[in-house]
Amino acid sequence: MAFPVPVRRSGRRYSSLARSVVAGLAAAALGATLAAPAGAEPSASSSAPVARTAVNVPSVPAAQPFRAFTLNVCYCLSPAKAMADVRKVLPLGDAGGLQEFSDAVDRRNLISLLTAEDWGWYMPTTGGGAIPIIWDRSRFRLLEGRTIKVHPAEKGVTPARYINSVRLREIATGEVYGIVNAHTIARASHDARLTDMRRIPRLRKHLQLMRGEIERLFGMTEHVFAAGDLNVNYLADRNRRNAGLPTSAFGDLVSFDMPLIGSRGTRSLLDYTLSVRDAGGLVATDRRVVRGFNSDHDAVVVTYQPQQLLADGPVFNDPTADPADRTAVRDRQVRAVRNAEPGEVVRLATARLDDAVLEQALLAAAAEGVGTRVVAGAVTPALTRLQAALGTDAGAASYALACGADCLDGGRHEVEALLVDRVSRPTDLAVVASAAAVPSSTKSWTTGFISTDPATYDAYGAVLDRLVAAAALPGLPTDPGTDPAPVPVLVPAVSYPVAAGAVDPVLDALATVGCATGPTAVRAVVRSWAGARGRLLADRLAELRRAGCDVAVVVGPGVLSGVRSRLTAGGVRVTQAKVAQTTLTVSGATERAWVGGPPWTDRGLTSTGLALEVADPGVVTAYLDAFTRLAPPA
Repeated sequence: MAFPVPVRRSGRRYSSLARSVVAGLAAAALGATLAAPAGAEPSASSSAPVARTAVNVPSVPAAQPFRAFTLNVCYCLSPAKAMADVRKVLPLGDAGGLQEFSDAVDRRNLISLLTAEDWGWYMPTTGGGAIPIIWDRSRFRLLEGRTIKVHPAEKGVTPARYINSVRLREIATGEVYGIVNAHTIARASHDARLTDMRRIPRLRKHLQLMRGEIERLFGMTEHVFAAGDLNVNYLADRNRRNAGLPTSAFGDLVSFDMPLIGSRGTRSLLDYTLSVRDAGGLVATDRRVVRGFNSDHDAVVVTYQPQQLLADGPVFNDPTADPADRTAVRDRQVRAVRNAEPGEVVRLATARLDDAVLEQALLAAAAEGVGTRVVAGAVTPALTRLQAALGTDAGAASYALACGADCLDGGRHEVEALLVDRVSRPTDLAVVASAAAVPSSTKSWTTGFISTDPATYDAYGAVLDRLVAAAALPGLPTDPGTDPAPVPVLVPAVSYPVAAGAVDPVLDALATVGCATGPTAVRAVVRSWAGARGRLLADRLAELRRAGCDVAVVVGPGVLSGVRSRLTAGGVRVTQAKVAQTTLTVSGATERAWVGGPPWTDRGLTSTGLALEVADPGVVTAYLDAFTRLAPPA
């Protein structure tokens, strides 16, 4: 659908869609969430019938366990014995990897058996057919299959070797699983030693490429499982740790989930089951070696409890922690983008896009047929590349737009949100961030919030619509119009810009905090804090401290000494740290957390943004705990 043709009205350009966005959505989502102070003349926008509510945070149900296996079905077996082994292993798991299906007859028989049992398979005919990945089709459907050729065949030494991988969509939940299967060169290593130096380079290359494939799937799925016959005895390798063998090659990345007993005899464990250690989405709860197969290998079977990485709730970047915790918010955004399927829509709003990983995820999603729509507050090389790939037509399925101060009547675009309109899952997704999509955000203390709450999705969607309309039609006024009031709606966020005559939303939040009825903790983490507004907010926090509240703040390195001194003089504990977020948490008679939103500056009031409001006690506790990690009490 093309963007509506604008018509002239009062010297400005308007369109029916854009007018509804600005006058309806902007008034509802921006102006009417703010309460006018007592005795003040209410602004036109503050009379719209919109009420604030806290975001709904549903409890996360326990996921169905995931059982996975690996089995080398010896190529030496007769067709009947090979299929007997497959029949025996299928009931043991939901998915798994097989090896040594090098014979065409065995592959045809396998397809017939899996079809009869309603199992799916990935078994390419052009290479990699000897290492099929199989899955129960009542639980999963295939999104993508991929094969990597590791090295060619060499007569008398080795056949060509490959790595297979798949992405599977769990039908009931929509979650995405990544599975890797491999079978490395034989007789390179005996008892985890570097035995045959003609073969060792091929083995090392295979394990290096396998690591790369695990890492690739880690960036685009929620659960990663890797399996295979790696032809290195793990019982010895876990102690020897020779360079380039499994423990050395990816021991820092994965958990070795096999039981410490032999899978080829009692002393040799060649068959591996692996999961990513940090935020890989799987935690092993049971592991077994199942014997009694016709093959010279036993099956290794692991039961995992899936961890829902895109479940509702907060996410924290900790720059002092393990690598996965330093990029937690960005990683969730990337996974949400890469999990989208053709026909779904991904929308990103950020003040600045300069993160190569997120940029590549957006480009890959668009290339696969996902509607990919970006609106950024600054022109960067990354945005320019996206514009070249996606275009700038706001009526197209995909586009990339810039909406800076000139398109917002002088305000700033301070919205940090990723929205995914999901057909493959029962709910849409909002990933709210507190910092722009730039590399420095992964080196700072930041936070994000994942929500499947429809009201949250709609509130952020309305503001994204406004940004897109403003960027597409820059002559449009971005102040709320005077059309009839919209349908009443609950908005789970504090909205900016603040209408003339309306109370500062942060002061509004702090106005109801009482310190006399019991212990009350007030915690603020603010990246930028200045101006007359900054002084008023500092004075209010000092007032709460004098009234008996426990008040502490963390300020970013750019916050000047004037604000810090004002807080310290009022008895507020102040810590300076590398933070790239704006959060406010209150715990006492009131339990609230406000996540994101513009900085605590004069210009912050005129910027476009949202601060998500959360009342869930568990979430409030999580933000208090995160503050304690950031600024431990003296």
